[in-house]
Amino acid sequence: MTINLWKRALALAGLLLLLAVPAARAHTRVTVGPYAIVVGWVTEPPIVGERNALFFEITEDGAPVTGAEAGLRAVIQYGGRTFQANLNPVAERPGEYTAELVPTIRGQYSVQLTGSLGDLAVDETIEPEEVFPADRLQFPEPQPDARALQQELRDSVAALEAQLRTARLLAIGGLVLGLAGLGVGAAGWRARR
Repeated sequence: MTINLWKRALALAGLLLLLAVPAARAHTRVTVGPYAIVVGWVTEPPIVGERNALFFEITEDGAPVTGAEAGLRAVIQYGGRTFQANLNPVAERPGEYTAELVPTIRGQYSVQLTGSLGDLAVDETIEPEEVFPADRLQFPEPQPDARALQQELRDSVAALEAQLRTARLLAIGGLVLGLAGLGVGAAGWRARR
């Protein structure tokens, strides 16, 4: 009986330990002088087409830095395109900021932070976790994403336009042959008279 009690106690302790450990998040940390800047997505994994926000935690020697939104500029970059993001302080969480956006393409985004923290110039490019397609979490049947649907629609329109051109050529050819047949018939009718 004592062994079962020990097994239960050990299992309960293991469960409590698992619950006590915070979930590991895919956040990237950079150091700029005495400042530590952590960047990641608020909702992970980030999914194409889902409203999300980039998360910024800024500390100086371990203490939260407030007012950083006044001196820092965040530009989100993807494939040569840029998006000027607003750093919004998180209520009742000093040193934490968010920048809302809806990622529309899967892949690796980067964030360029420029400006200043206190008297220190900042120019850092940080890559948060990659954005994934929605089908990664869709169940029971994944749905095509908007880009795939757009491409399918473009392909269908191109195929229909090609069929329409062929139909026009056949109609014109049929009209020409019909007129030629009428001409031959009219000539034959006159010759009999």
